[in-house]
Amino acid sequence: MIKNIIQDILSFFRSHWPHLIIAIPVAITLTIVHELAHCSAVWAQGGNVTDFVWLPSGSEWGHMKYSFPKGVEYSRTAISFAPYAFWIFSCLFAGILSLKKSPWPFWFASIIFVWLFIVPLADIANAAIPYIFWNTKNDFKQAFGSISPSFVFIATLLGLTTLIYGFFLNKRLYRNRSLGFPAYCILATTATLIIFIITS
Repeated sequence: MIKNIIQDILSFFRSHWPHLIIAIPVAITLTIVHELAHCSAVWAQGGNVTDFVWLPSGSEWGHMKYSFPKGVEYSRTAISFAPYAFWIFSCLFAGILSLKKSPWPFWFASIIFVWLFIVPLADIANAAIPYIFWNTKNDFKQAFGSISPSFVFIATLLGLTTLIYGFFLNKRLYRNRSLGFPAYCILATTATLIIFIITS
């Protein structure tokens, strides 16, 4: 059984290596999308974007600053959470694409799984994990304030739901080349630990 799990994991990496080639330019593109989501929430509420940085520097991938005319009411929560709402829709859209009756070509299925599900989920985890464990001042802190037990409970429940959702998404997209549940859980746990270590 252990041998099968290892083979499953190695097969997954062998079939996904092309994504490493485009990782840097796509990561920058996703950073731009992330910051533009913040900007869109500002513009939608009548504000102005005063600074927009999309190249990684120091401990951040990018950032934006904004201002509002005097007297204009706006939601900081909406601005801070906008990218993550967009990523949630991205993950759900991946699920919609997976409902196609006939299988997608493997290369396209892997694009859906990696760039519409895994990477958006990683960006959410990159903000959620330091917020939950260290009450770090980031987008989640600005959106939800100080960490609370109810938030931890809801986040844990959503995390487990997403884990299950991701497994079935993997089965739908990859069909006979999908990861088995043990291999999938190992990879998901490893990815979470890596984000935990990076953000600690």
